Amino acid sequence: MIQEITNQLNHQLVTLDELRGLQRTINNLIQLKEPIMRVGMKCEVDSPRVAGMIGEIIKVNQVKCKVKFDGGTFNVPKTMIQPVFE
Repeated sequence: MIQEITNQLNHQLVTLDELRGLQRTINNLIQLKEPIMRVGMKCEVDSPRVAGMIGEIIKVNQVKCKVKFDGGTFNVPKTMIQPVFE
């Protein structure tokens, strides 16, 4: 699929403004697919240790977040965190 899009862009005359617009659109789609983790955000963690509990993100690192629950604070990979919208 990526190769097809690349070939189409190479064969058509595309202006720099059109490419920048395409880049903004792609960046927006990426942000929709990958939620941004922020301090203070409520979340659930996919782990039996804290099943059904809602925690609060207190620190965001590159790969993991520190999440505070009633029972303590855990360093959790971002892939295990699901934001909770109340």
